[in-house]
Amino acid sequence: MSTPAEVDRLLSAADEITARAGLGPDTRAAVDRAVAAARGLGDPGRLLHALGRATLNLALERFADGGDVTEVREQAEEVIALAGDLLDDPARYADAVFRTAQAGQILAATGLADRGRDVVERVWRAVAPRSAYALDARRARAAALTALVTMRLEADPTGLGPLAAEMVDLQRGLALDTGEAASVIDLTDALGIFARVAGVLGRPDLMRVALTEQYSLAQMFQGPRAQERLERIMASLAELHRAAPEIPVVVPGSGAWRIRGSYLDLLAEPAPAGVNTGGFAARLAAESRLAGPAPGGRPPADPSVIAGCAARLDRGITLAAADRIAEADRVLAELADELSLYDGATSDPVRQDVRRLWSAALYERAMLRHRLGHSDDAWDLAWLSVVVAVRRHEGLVRATAIEREALADAATHMVDAASVADAAGRPEDQIMLLSEAVDRCADATDPRLRRILGTALHNLAAALRERPEAAMPLAERACAVRHELAGRDDERAVREYANTLLLAADLAVDRQDWQVAVDRLAAAGPLLVALRTYPEAMAGHAGQLAAEAAARAPELVDRARASGSWPYRTPQA
Repeated sequence: MSTPAEVDRLLSAADEITARAGLGPDTRAAVDRAVAAARGLGDPGRLLHALGRATLNLALERFADGGDVTEVREQAEEVIALAGDLLDDPARYADAVFRTAQAGQILAATGLADRGRDVVERVWRAVAPRSAYALDARRARAAALTALVTMRLEADPTGLGPLAAEMVDLQRGLALDTGEAASVIDLTDALGIFARVAGVLGRPDLMRVALTEQYSLAQMFQGPRAQERLERIMASLAELHRAAPEIPVVVPGSGAWRIRGSYLDLLAEPAPAGVNTGGFAARLAAESRLAGPAPGGRPPADPSVIAGCAARLDRGITLAAADRIAEADRVLAELADELSLYDGATSDPVRQDVRRLWSAALYERAMLRHRLGHSDDAWDLAWLSVVVAVRRHEGLVRATAIEREALADAATHMVDAASVADAAGRPEDQIMLLSEAVDRCADATDPRLRRILGTALHNLAAALRERPEAAMPLAERACAVRHELAGRDDERAVREYANTLLLAADLAVDRQDWQVAVDRLAAAGPLLVALRTYPEAMAGHAGQLAAEAAARAPELVDRARASGSWPYRTPQA
C-alpha cells in the first residue's frame, strides 16, 4: 500500500521528468508509476493530479504520431468525472477546475469538439460567479477562462475581447504574486491567445502590444521549446508588420511585464491611436501598477539602496547625454524595474525616495525613447512616470519644500508626457495632462512651479489652436506668467516670454483681432533683438506675422511705428 508521501514523491518526479526530458519512454514510465500509486492509495485528489498528467502526455504523444485517440478520450472522461466530485473541496478546487478545463480541450482536439466545448463552458459557468480573491480561486478562474477563450476563439469569437483581457490580467497577477516560472510561462501563453483575439477584433495595435510583451517574456527562457516559441512570435510580428506597417514594433524590456497596466484598459481605448477614457482623476484611480506587495519577499530599500539607485540614475542620464543610447536605455530600464519592486516592499518615508527615483528613471527613459521616435513605447513610460510622481506628491505633507519639489517633478512629467502623447497621436491625453498641470500649479508662487505653469499654459493654448475661444485666454495667461518671470538676466525666461507673445499674436491673427496681434508683435520684437543668441526661426515667424498685420491692419501698424514700438521692416500705408 502506497503512502501519501510516496505518492507525492512520485507525482513530483513525474512532473519534473516531463518538464526536463519531455515525452518518451522514461517519462511515460514515471507517470504510470505515479498513477498506479495514486490508485492504490485511493486518494481522489492525488489520482486526479496523476491521471491529469498522464492524459496530457498521452494526448501529446498521439497528436504527434497520429495514433489512435480512443485511450486519450477515455482517460479525459475519467479526469472529468474525478474532478467533478472535487469541485466543492476547497483544497482541491483549483486543480479540479484546471484538470477539467484541460480535459475538455483535449477532447476537442481529438475530434469531439462539441463535447469538449460543453465541458469547458460548464466549468466556466461554475467558476464565473465565485469570488476570485484567494490565490487558488484566482488560479481556478484563470484556468477556466483560458480554456474558454481558446475554445470560443475557434468557434464564435463574439464578445471575446473583455474575457481575453481579463485572462491576461489574471495571469499577470498570478505571475507577480507567486514569482513562479510556470506562472510567467502561463502569462506568456495568455498574451499569445490575446494577440489572436485582437487579430479577430481587427485591432493590430493591441496585437502589437501583446506580441511584443510576449516576446520580451519568452526571451527569459532557454531551451528548444523556448526557441520555438520565440520563432513563432517573431513570425507573428513579421506578419503583423506586413499587414499593418504603420504599427510600430518596439519590444519592451524584460521587466516591463511587472508594471504593464490592465489589458482591460487597453481594450477600452479605441483604435488606432487611443483616446482618453476619462478625466485625469479617473485615469489615476484606475491605474493599478503601484498596488500590492512585491513578489519574492524582497527586503525594503534602505539609505544605501537609495544612494546606489541615485548613482545609477545619474549614470543613465549621462550615457543618454553622450548618445550612448543602448547603454542608457538598459541602465534606465533595469533601474525602473528594480525600483518598481522596492516600491511594493518599502514603507514611508523611504518609499517616497523610491518613488522619486522610480518616476525619474521612467521619465528619463520615456524621453530617450521619444527622442528616438518610439512614441508609443515612450507614452507608456511617460504616463507611468506621471502616475508614480503624482502618487509620491499626494503622500507628502503640504506646504513644505519637499512637497513643492514633488509637485514640480509631477507637473514637469505631465507637461513632457503631453508632448509624447502629441507625438503618439493621443490629443485627448495631451490636453488632459496639460490641463491637470495647469490646475495643480495655478496658485503656486514658487518660481519653478510658475515656470512650469507658463509652459503648460503655452502648450495647452497651442494644442487648442483649432478652438480659438479656448486657446486665446490660455495664451494671455501664459503671457502674464512668463512676463513676470522674464528678468533681464534670465535668457531662457525672456526667450519663453517672447515665444508666448508670438503664439498670442498668431492666435490673434487667426481670429483677425488685429489690435491684439499688433500689440503682441510690438512687445515681442525688442525681446528677440535683445537675446544674446539670435533666434532666427522665431524672428522669421514674427516677420511673417508682422507682414500680414501690416497688410490687413495698416493703420494700426503705422500708429505703432509712429510711437516707436514697431521694430519690423514692413511697408507703410
